[in-house]
Amino acid sequence: MNVEAIYLNHQSELQFHLTRIVNCPDIAADLAQESFIIFFREAQKQTIDHPRGFLFRVAKNLAYDHIKHRKVTENYQQTKDQSLLPPSEFPSAEKLVSIDERLTAIKRILDELPLRTQEIFILNRVYGMTYAETALELGISDSAVEKHMAKALLHCRAQFKTHLLDQYDS
Repeated sequence: MNVEAIYLNHQSELQFHLTRIVNCPDIAADLAQESFIIFFREAQKQTIDHPRGFLFRVAKNLAYDHIKHRKVTENYQQTKDQSLLPPSEFPSAEKLVSIDERLTAIKRILDELPLRTQEIFILNRVYGMTYAETALELGISDSAVEKHMAKALLHCRAQFKTHLLDQYDS
């Protein structure tokens, strides 16, 4: 496999694709470079039947990891800024347990959705992508994204209400 030819054929397309995901050409360039390094290492270990698909999947995963890291960093910064608040304004232990229980319930509810619907929901609600951006990212129509989101939201509302009712009945 000619890795140099793959690099020359796909580098600009990959970088453009990553720029749409991370909204920063410099970060996209770094992620594209890292994607090619991973691709090169894997190509030495195994035969890659679909080099472009493999490369774009690696790049997309790196971009999502970058976004997750950025969100964690932002949340940490917000928490750090909140540490300037008086202790009376921090959530109580009970409140933290309640939040943890709700997050566990949300994860369980999302796990009940089909994988494609989960992916669309997470891109929109966690990563903040618009329906149009999500459609473009996944190569589907805006209408398909709307239908998946409607299905996800209806399911989440119904399940979360059921969960809350069960919680208060016990």
